[in-house]
Amino acid sequence: MKAVTYRKPTYRKEVERILKEYPVLKVAVETEQEAEKAGAGLYPSCTSSYEERVSGGYSEYQSSTERYGIRRASKQLKLRRIDQALLALDIDERLLVEERYFDQANPSDAIVYDCLGWSKRNYYRVKSRAFKKLAFALNLL
Repeated sequence: MKAVTYRKPTYRKEVERILKEYPVLKVAVETEQEAEKAGAGLYPSCTSSYEERVSGGYSEYQSSTERYGIRRASKQLKLRRIDQALLALDIDERLLVEERYFDQANPSDAIVYDCLGWSKRNYYRVKSRAFKKLAFALNLL
């Protein structure tokens, strides 16, 4: 009889990557918003540039202002999508995600389930459920 091996779902790495970059993304968006309110001038220049540029055609041309606007809007959209996905989690699932991925100390799984007072088995059940919900909410499944 052949031994059955467990393979982790493919979406887990992507969900974990998103959760790890979420605090940095949130700080970046908040910093941009504060700078905008203060008028700090983080925007690219809107003045004309008279340098010769070689491009493949009109459709490939984008000014630095357009690139900045697109990048800023995509950051805000990504942050909103993650926030909405986190709202879909139960209290236990949200607590696990916050303790494991949003803590500055970056604790291991063992430290987190000890800190929460959960058994190892219960911790991994809740984590699996949370990852599945997040993957659905973020359109990874």
